Amino acid sequence: MTTEQPPVTPLPTPPEARELLLFGGLFDPPHWAHVELAIAARDAAMGPEAWLVYVPAAASPHKPGGAVASAPDRLAMLQLAIEGRARTAIWTDELDRAGPSYWVDTLRRARGACDAQTEIRFLIGADQAVAFHRWRAFREILTLAAPVVMLREPAPTVERLRALLRETGAWSREEIEAWVSWTVGRAALSMSSTQVRESVGAGFDDEALDDRVRDYIASHGLYSERP
Repeated sequence: MTTEQPPVTPLPTPPEARELLLFGGLFDPPHWAHVELAIAARDAAMGPEAWLVYVPAAASPHKPGGAVASAPDRLAMLQLAIEGRARTAIWTDELDRAGPSYWVDTLRRARGACDAQTEIRFLIGADQAVAFHRWRAFREILTLAAPVVMLREPAPTVERLRALLRETGAWSREEIEAWVSWTVGRAALSMSSTQVRESVGAGFDDEALDDRVRDYIASHGLYSERP
């Protein structure tokens, strides 16, 4: 028995947009790497008119513990983090349909919401690329959209990424070389939202956060370990 899916939330990009880079995650909270590195990856991997579209997850199947902040708070912080950034937008389809946010479902819905001529790619870190064979319907995902891979630990180089993908046993030599061709830029500084939350919770003024996001966290009492 299948559960009927809610209608697809319209994509928040102009009708003439023909290149979209989707970026999914909890963004709990969104930090500078989510913004600066993602924009740099968009500009390096796609055309000058490409849009970076954030897709905040309702519940990530890769993080069973779930988000710390509520969905409305995460959305509000993400809106503040990208405010004023050209060709960036937030697609709330995963939040609107709720439940586990499987990327294959999101891409199917994105494809259905786009013009057939629209190029869709998605942004992931090399750490996610190494574990990609554990994603639901991972081979179908690659038929729907090609990834853009940011190098980072545990694969800060293409050589290391190639080796780790080979170790999984999930990919042919040709597929591994395709993954290597999807990489962009130099190795990114390893940073996680968990680290940022711990820093904020301990009372430190974390420079990884936009001032507006930091103010929002303080005014709403998010992530604080203090009474």
